[in-house]
Amino acid sequence: MKKILITILTTSLIFGMSLFFDQFNVNAKEDDFQDIKRDSLYQEMSTYNESYDQTNYYYGIYQSWVEEMLPEPTEKVYIDASMYRGGTLLPSSESWLYGDSVVELHPGDAVTFDVTVSEEGLYELYIDYLILPETRLRPSLSFQINDEFTYNELANMEVPVLFVIDETPSYDRFGDELIPNSSIVSKWDILTLTDPNRFFANPLKIHLQSGLNQISVTVNEGHFLLGNATIGNLYQAPVPYSEYQANIYSSGDVPTTILQAERYLYESRQNIRAKFVRNPSLTPYSYKNRVLNVLDQTSYRKGGDSITYEFDVEQTGLYAISLKYLQSENDELSSFRSIEIDGKIPFAELKAYAFPFSRGWIYETLHDENNNPYLIYLEEGKHTLTISVTNEPVASLYHNLLDILDRMDVLSREINRLTGGLTDRYRDYKLDVYIPTIVSDLIGIKEDIITAQNEIRNLYHDDNMAILNEFDLAIRYLNQFIGDPDEIPPFKSRFNEGEGSIYGIINTNLPFFVDSPLQLDEIVFHDVNYELPNANASFIIRTYENLRSFFYSFFDPKYNESQVVDEDTVEIWVRQSRLYIQIMQRMIDEEFTPQSGIKVQLSVMPDEQKIILANAAGRTPDAAMGLTVTRPFEFAIRDMLVDLRQLDGFYDLTSEFNKNSFIPFIYEDGVYSIPETMDVKLLFYRKDILNFLGVEPPETWEEVVSLIPVMQKYNYFFYTPLGGDNSFKTFGETTPFIYQHHGDIYNEFGDKATLNENGSYEAFEFMTDLFSVYNVPITTSNFFQKFRDGLAPIGIGDGNTYIQLKYAAPELAGQWGVMPIPGVEYEYDDPNECPGPLTDGRCIERWDPTYGVSSVIFNDSTKIDKAWEYFKWWFSSPVQSEFTYQLQSLLGDEFLHMTANVIAFQTSAWPSDSKYEVLEQWEWIRTVGKVPGDYLVERELSNAWNRVVNDGVDARVAIDDAVLIMNRELKRKLEEFGYYEDGEPIKPFVVPTYENIDQWMKEGGDDN
Repeated sequence: MKKILITILTTSLIFGMSLFFDQFNVNAKEDDFQDIKRDSLYQEMSTYNESYDQTNYYYGIYQSWVEEMLPEPTEKVYIDASMYRGGTLLPSSESWLYGDSVVELHPGDAVTFDVTVSEEGLYELYIDYLILPETRLRPSLSFQINDEFTYNELANMEVPVLFVIDETPSYDRFGDELIPNSSIVSKWDILTLTDPNRFFANPLKIHLQSGLNQISVTVNEGHFLLGNATIGNLYQAPVPYSEYQANIYSSGDVPTTILQAERYLYESRQNIRAKFVRNPSLTPYSYKNRVLNVLDQTSYRKGGDSITYEFDVEQTGLYAISLKYLQSENDELSSFRSIEIDGKIPFAELKAYAFPFSRGWIYETLHDENNNPYLIYLEEGKHTLTISVTNEPVASLYHNLLDILDRMDVLSREINRLTGGLTDRYRDYKLDVYIPTIVSDLIGIKEDIITAQNEIRNLYHDDNMAILNEFDLAIRYLNQFIGDPDEIPPFKSRFNEGEGSIYGIINTNLPFFVDSPLQLDEIVFHDVNYELPNANASFIIRTYENLRSFFYSFFDPKYNESQVVDEDTVEIWVRQSRLYIQIMQRMIDEEFTPQSGIKVQLSVMPDEQKIILANAAGRTPDAAMGLTVTRPFEFAIRDMLVDLRQLDGFYDLTSEFNKNSFIPFIYEDGVYSIPETMDVKLLFYRKDILNFLGVEPPETWEEVVSLIPVMQKYNYFFYTPLGGDNSFKTFGETTPFIYQHHGDIYNEFGDKATLNENGSYEAFEFMTDLFSVYNVPITTSNFFQKFRDGLAPIGIGDGNTYIQLKYAAPELAGQWGVMPIPGVEYEYDDPNECPGPLTDGRCIERWDPTYGVSSVIFNDSTKIDKAWEYFKWWFSSPVQSEFTYQLQSLLGDEFLHMTANVIAFQTSAWPSDSKYEVLEQWEWIRTVGKVPGDYLVERELSNAWNRVVNDGVDARVAIDDAVLIMNRELKRKLEEFGYYEDGEPIKPFVVPTYENIDQWMKEGGDDN
């Protein structure tokens, strides 16, 4: 009985572990890429929603052209490149084998050419092009037809580009396979106007008048050669399968060809990637090391994403195609793919083939509605297979929902104009009197939602989807408002505010319709009678492999740092995500170590507290990276860090940085840290709303104050970080006002706060008046969302706000802009006395601190020289610039790294549309010098602001009281660190400032 019980328990344990590891293998992320990428892409896919207008975008404009019955003439016009005006004309000998004259273009360059057609109508545009190798950012062009952007898509048309994958696998020091690098393919191709969201498979049309027309092409990003152009309707849609099948013949049984999905040759975006999933059902598989074995669905999901395989066919014949796939990230919805063989879609049914949602691995044989496999004729020899993400099947549904949102926006603005933003439930607004069409408008919205429900059922063949139930809730809300429109103002949370409103339900679900994840393991070309294997390994195999993997994890050197870091290796702890560290380590292993002979091992540091504990135990690393701005000073004052000024090459390296970014890292005579990143504050403004208000974005705080009443009239408000949702106001939020008003925080020796004197007091009074007098909201949560919704159409944000708006709010593309933050205008007798760049001849001082993360070297290290050699290499402009491209290459366009190296930033992957504004604002960097006890100064300044704004205390009283507390703490801390004794100074503590920074950052400056 005892043996039986032990056997049962052992079996249960193994079974439980197997189930645990199976669940782990299906759902766990091998790194944090999936979570980051999926969340950002779900937002990114919500294309042009709030600001969608069918008169601005191609979908609506094309529908109007169809209604007008504009013809599509058969006429063709050929334009020779030598007829282009603009760019640099190159002879055929320099044309990269084009065989004719070509035009060379770089960012900002433009060419114009004339087109004469005999008949007005819709035409397609084709241009021969080649992307030059120096292109690093994703190339894009803009097209103007007769000096106009006929539709929004023409303002920024991404150019199709192929990246070729390195075929030779590479591995890290542990034997784990790395994601291969890729590079742009520079070869001649034909450019057509392509819908960036892939709602249309065929080329976009342009409208030409009869007679002379002018077409202008401007380079937004990238470096190009342009060849000849053709204007004409050349596109031929693929024929139906029935017609395709009639023109092919069978040649008997054919051999099987298997492609590993992760081993593709070309990709359309560098962030499409292969990954490793520890699952014995997949090939290849290893229980020890990471081997790339699937095409990652997280990275391969956006309209236009494509991969291309090259394969050999041994025998001419008819082949069925089966794909082993998983689609587990877009619940209930199908992912659509177009299938091309040798660059062409064989028949119409493969223009947009649906791969249904599946939580587990399955084989999908391409088939018709009766489950009969499609057979594709392939001749013996080399072929290519291209699989691309398309959104054509959801185009009608998506745009109908966008139209509903557009109508709700218009209706909401009209209601808001009448009610002035009031939400009193018992007020009689008489909306049906002042807006006579409101009931019919609401009925129309309801009918269109019902139509959308029917489209969803037909498209996905499912009557029980969660989204249908959500739309039912929206219909119930609409019935309430149709019965009494005056219910809308007090119940905006049901109409258009929040995710649970009618607007929110539609807006929240929209991104999912154009999100098409698809994870692939293998692609099989086979005979129609071929029996596909089971897509999943047996329970016994899964159990065995999971146990092997589990027990090996105890001996895996990746998780045993003592086996990794030897006496010759520089050990560096990095407070960054594992993704960033993997890319950094790869660059080190491939470039720095071979060049210098110095080995560097990076390790994840989840918390800076780990350094303090390690120091107490005498086990600090050689260096640390990713430290917050306050840490270097705290470590330096305790003699933990190396003074970098004493190391060879310090001034050469730091000459590429803004010297003021080093102010927080100075203690006495030393500089103890190198800044890695610098954030930036910019003024963000909605062009569409400011145009509606008839105002320009403000350059000064005086102009902001004048603008606030105009905005409040329409229930809009201005946002400044000082009015964020955190009651604690940091130096980052308060010191911009102080420095812009020519104030200071401390006296020169740091033993007295000067916040109640001169310009500092004027600044304090102004930054409290903003809220207590001018009624800027005291707290605002999530400026990004308020800006996106239009409630805060102008405000101050940071680099993260820019990234969110650019990549998570594409619906606002072209509707917002950035500029340096507002400042205070000063008049100087000599304009050259202005301490920063002039603005249209005006000296507007826009001082602002910029904080980022930084790196240090520890005093206890025996490898200081080696760590410094690494720092000099890593923080140099070429390496920092390259790192920004590596991040985007592997993680995606939205992974922007704001390097503190100004020279590197100028050539970095940061988009050109804001790079100049960032560099201009960086010229106004003015950071607070660190002083013992400054934490209390920061806190008491925040407390004083809160007392004035929230409690109504007089500004003079509040700041005077705060300064008394500050001064006591400053002197106490200076005494603690040996600068005071018995209340008297015994040696000076010099506060680093904007005025004296050269003392530390200029070679020989300390002699002064």
